[in-house]
Amino acid sequence: MSEGSSSPHPTRSFKRKSSMSKKRTAWISIGVTAALVTGGAVYAGTLNSDSRGTVVRVIDGDTVDMRIAGEETRVRLLNIDTPETVDPDKAVECMGPEASDYLKSLLAPGDKVKLEYDIERTDRYGRTLAGVYKDKSLINAEIAAAGLGIAVKYEPNVRFYDEVLRAEKEASTTTAGLFDPNAECTIPAKLEEATQALGQLGDAPADSINEAESLAGEAAAAIALGQGAKSALDKLTPNTHPVAYALLATHFAKNVANLDTSISRANGIEQAHQDHKTALIKAEEERKEAEKKKKEEAAKKKKAAEEKAAEEQRRAAIERQQQAAEQKAAEQRRLQQQKPKPAAPKVQQPRPKTQQPRQQGPSNYTGPRCYAPGGKSWKPCP
Repeated sequence: MSEGSSSPHPTRSFKRKSSMSKKRTAWISIGVTAALVTGGAVYAGTLNSDSRGTVVRVIDGDTVDMRIAGEETRVRLLNIDTPETVDPDKAVECMGPEASDYLKSLLAPGDKVKLEYDIERTDRYGRTLAGVYKDKSLINAEIAAAGLGIAVKYEPNVRFYDEVLRAEKEASTTTAGLFDPNAECTIPAKLEEATQALGQLGDAPADSINEAESLAGEAAAAIALGQGAKSALDKLTPNTHPVAYALLATHFAKNVANLDTSISRANGIEQAHQDHKTALIKAEEERKEAEKKKKEEAAKKKKAAEEKAAEEQRRAAIERQQQAAEQKAAEQRRLQQQKPKPAAPKVQQPRPKTQQPRQQGPSNYTGPRCYAPGGKSWKPCP
């Protein structure tokens, strides 16, 4: 949680406590020698009382209520900022609840801690600013090492910054907490799926229309992932997500730049596959058209050949028929020539007509007839 992002908690400032201690010391100093010795012991104890504290409760990932010098005091850990969880005006940030739970595991109520301070002892909300040690371990850095907070400078307080920054880099190396790509809400998680999809795109031309369409679809899907990740990251602002925004500007600045480059490359690859698909479709259409023309030409040639063959067959048949007829006629002539000539038919002389003698007698005469000379007429014999 940023130093100025949490609501202030009523607390007694260090200056007020220091002033009271001085008054108490002045009063003690007027006593007898024995009292002076005793007063000196009291002074020393009072002066050092703000270096020790007892945990009362954990507020969030970088804020703890403690009892210090008998007073409940809200302590803001220096040079560490954890994701927001308690600000009513802001959404709960990624890993915010985890940071709070982690600090609770480190600082349980009743735990004794050591506090060390820097130049400014309180912030504008009256919270005490300190480095908190437990068992000689700087809790501020422990949070960063778990990947649940980032190193920040609150000028002029930079005393613990270097140690917290080293812990943050360690978390980055071990991909812990905010650097974990398997935690859905983290920046690496938002980047990884898109980065992998974009990085796996190939620009080799496809061998078929279906393959080109598939490759173009893969590129489009990867671009969508990349643009989705970029859109999600663009929503991170210093006001709404200070920790995530700071990580974008430091650890992941190069990753975001690479994402933009990868999206541009993917757009080119998708367009190339689309253009290649168009070219393949055109080539296929031309191939089909050429094949169609070839088939039509072949069919035309085949038909012409068939017609020619049929005509030739028809003519051959006619020739065969003519030859057969000629052969038959020739054979008939040959056979005719081989036959003996028939004898000339006897011409029968017409018989002279015998003129019946004229009848001189009755037609029904049946008796003897006597013919006149020449036999042309007769008469009944007397």
